[in-house]
Amino acid sequence: MRAIAAVVVCAGLSLLLPRNVCAQESQGKTLRCSDVASLQKAVEQIRQLRERGDTAPATIELDATIYRLSEPLVLGPEVIGDGLTLQPTERGRDAGEVILSGGRYLDEVHRHDDAPWRYRLPEGWDVHGTPRAVVIDGELRTAARWPGKGDLRIEESLPDRRSGFIVRPDDLPADLDVAAGVCDLVLLHDWSSSRLPVASFDPATRVLKTVGPIGCSAEHYAIDHFEKQPRYWLEGHPAFADEPGEWYIDEEAGELVLVAEPDSKTPPAVVLPMLDQLLVVSGTDEAPVRGLRLIGLTFRSARFRMPPGGLAGAQATMHEPRDASGERTTKHRPMLDAAVFIERAEQCAVLGCRFEALGGTGLWVAGRTARCRVERCRFEDLGGNGVNLGEDGSRRVDGKVWYQAAPEQVPTGNRIADCHVTRCGRILPGAVAIWAPVVKGLEISGNHILDCPYTGISLGWIWCDRESPAGENHIHHNRIEYVMQVLSDGGGIYTLGRQPGSIIEENVISDIPLNAGRAESNGMFFDQGTTGFEIRRNTIRRIDRSPLRFHQAGKNVVRENRWELATPDTPPVRYNRTPKENITLIDNVVIEPEQQVYLIGNSLTWDTVPSRLDGNVHWHVDCGKSLKYIYEHPEDPCVATSRLWPDSLVRTEYDVVCVQPHYGTTLEEDVAVISKWVEMQPKATFVIHTGWARHAALAEERADADPAGSLTHSATYIDALLKELRQQYPEREFRRTRAMDLLFLAADDIEAGGAPFSDITDLYRDAIHMTTTGGRYLMHNAMRAAIGQPRSSAGFEKVPEDQVDYLDSLLDRVERTTQAVRQ
Repeated sequence: MRAIAAVVVCAGLSLLLPRNVCAQESQGKTLRCSDVASLQKAVEQIRQLRERGDTAPATIELDATIYRLSEPLVLGPEVIGDGLTLQPTERGRDAGEVILSGGRYLDEVHRHDDAPWRYRLPEGWDVHGTPRAVVIDGELRTAARWPGKGDLRIEESLPDRRSGFIVRPDDLPADLDVAAGVCDLVLLHDWSSSRLPVASFDPATRVLKTVGPIGCSAEHYAIDHFEKQPRYWLEGHPAFADEPGEWYIDEEAGELVLVAEPDSKTPPAVVLPMLDQLLVVSGTDEAPVRGLRLIGLTFRSARFRMPPGGLAGAQATMHEPRDASGERTTKHRPMLDAAVFIERAEQCAVLGCRFEALGGTGLWVAGRTARCRVERCRFEDLGGNGVNLGEDGSRRVDGKVWYQAAPEQVPTGNRIADCHVTRCGRILPGAVAIWAPVVKGLEISGNHILDCPYTGISLGWIWCDRESPAGENHIHHNRIEYVMQVLSDGGGIYTLGRQPGSIIEENVISDIPLNAGRAESNGMFFDQGTTGFEIRRNTIRRIDRSPLRFHQAGKNVVRENRWELATPDTPPVRYNRTPKENITLIDNVVIEPEQQVYLIGNSLTWDTVPSRLDGNVHWHVDCGKSLKYIYEHPEDPCVATSRLWPDSLVRTEYDVVCVQPHYGTTLEEDVAVISKWVEMQPKATFVIHTGWARHAALAEERADADPAGSLTHSATYIDALLKELRQQYPEREFRRTRAMDLLFLAADDIEAGGAPFSDITDLYRDAIHMTTTGGRYLMHNAMRAAIGQPRSSAGFEKVPEDQVDYLDSLLDRVERTTQAVRQ
């Protein structure tokens, strides 16, 4: 069909544009795009407008689709003018995603019988070396590794402490031929990692050597400096791909080989990242970028580019790249590229965007930026850092470090707020969620950071207390949990250098494990030169070492913080080469541990309102699913706030684990699945949440006296389940919620005219779920009773008083029965 032309009128100028390039909205310069070609043409049309003197703000609206970029989108002041917004054409819950991708979808795939899937790699796949990470079904995955999970420890370093080490007996396959394919060493230093090609492995002597030296060039990065037997694993070799989902590159065939699931008929979707960056925005000192807004976009599939001789990592993705002979190629330590890079910019905003499945860092708002905002964004599944804001000290002005020669260039007045950062550091474990080196007036607030291998927020980048323009920074109301999961010598918040007038307040930091390396990990770690901070009203829980640690720090004030201590002997504040008089402690208090609760179930568990329970409560809730299904398919529960059980039950020791059997399983199947979870949590009390029947079948299921066959919500089934579990684990405590018993009693009372309801359906909002008022009040407090918490009406203020009184009487009657049984 012949393209129909449309006239776009912008500030008195007429442009003749093909309709498939863009369409003008009713007012202003709003260009609508539907593919990469139309996006590029829209940018060019705006550039032409700017050249003609029209610098007024413009908008590019993108239809929901995947924009597979062949090169980064580059924007400067010559396009942005006085403002440019990139946003989806449609927004809202039902609108599709606008995805800017740097990856190529691998659509040439074949498989013979039970062999692995083989994907043809596109032309140019090896221009920058063999890929080390791809995106499979939307998830960033590195190549097959040895061991499949966890890590190994070396036996001892070679005498030079750099070229390699001796592996422990039987740790590596005796027939490992490192010349048969890619084989990388990932070795963990205390706060960083080296990722280097393996040059040789001699099974007779158990000596493994790498291409070039292990560790950065500084002396303290020697293999055995921090630990005599540091941790490591290997990646990429064909021999390591022995489980479904693992992959390697067949370099000779030009194919990606992916081990298939048994009996799988449909190949997983594989995307090969081809670009290091997706969007690059750069102004100049004379003409900074102003008014750029990125709204509601998703950035996905950027490449991790492995240098030919690998890299030796330092903190926060800084590294020393190596050439094919193992020689260092730079004098400074560059950082991993960011998918979106913005520098020399003012009053720019990144709002509601997603950064996911990226080989490097998500977003970098770099040097010479002011009053820029990153808000309500999600950063997930990243090879490097989540967000960078600022720059290190490598740039020179008149031969001096930039912040000494030109302190006015310090990033000022920027903001990172209400973002979610998780699973960064998938390729370089030394990555951090938020990195802000030398900055002034930065606000980091309301962010949720979790499940990261190293530090949560890193602020400062000067390892002494020398004067600099840094200061007046404000970190507040962030929730930081489950960081420091791999490396050591960091914390939920980590600082460096003199930053006068800076405040860290009202943050909640929790669940930082015992350091696996030499140096301890803390709730907050104030490292060399940290001076000028007030640390106040923070809450710190479940830290296996001291909540706070100061190392070579200056004067700081610590006031009104609340912290939980791992043991009675754990010091709340650790002083490493820091005079105690430097730290002013005022009205800080030790708090008691809170109950740790984990719930596994479906929407009948959700009807107990887990978020209103006391303590540290997590859940894995998948609508309409049985325990057997949840055990076998944990990857995508319907409740987005779920913490997946394979992660949660491994890394957290819970006091109570609640599990909810459901339709579609037998007694034997429920016992088998629950037993696996019991063994994963050897100290937890287990609660069986009985759930309840659909209102139409309540009486029928109540009368079922045979536990055989598929589950019914009957006392007979729950009694049999508890009996089996108690016989199998006689030393463990098992309880039940008695949720269905409450409904049985209510049904009896309604029939006798002794309840403020006309029918049992008055407690249901549909065929099976409870009302959000009285029904959930009842089930919430049934759960509280089972896990040992006091009754609560918080959040249920709309329940009529006569219903509350009656429901409380039901709870009292069931509780008396429970106590009588226990006695």
